[in-house]
Amino acid sequence: MLGKCPYCNDGNVTVAKKTVLGKQTKVYSCSNTRFHTEDGECFESVGSCSYRIWGNSLAKYGKRAIGEREVKALLSSGSFTAVLHSKNGVAYRKTVVAHYEYGITVLFNEEVAS
Repeated sequence: MLGKCPYCNDGNVTVAKKTVLGKQTKVYSCSNTRFHTEDGECFESVGSCSYRIWGNSLAKYGKRAIGEREVKALLSSGSFTAVLHSKNGVAYRKTVVAHYEYGITVLFNEEVAS
């Protein structure tokens, strides 16, 4: 258990490895989220809560994976700071917060280069 789910009253966030589009990734999900597997691929099923963070959620910003330490920080304090890269390769420190539909979202209100 990494922490309490930020969106339901009785769930705990745990980590598991899943195969998505033929690639292994971690998924940090509420214990009330249900997954099923068909032909080795992972699909989300209906559960009482659908909160989840895919480990590769920040890949488009140059961050290969989200670690357990970052998820614990998110669950305990509501956010974590990550060094993300723009398309032209400039690194920025950004705040990442929980988002019910997407798992996490990046706040782009700070533009301080690291």
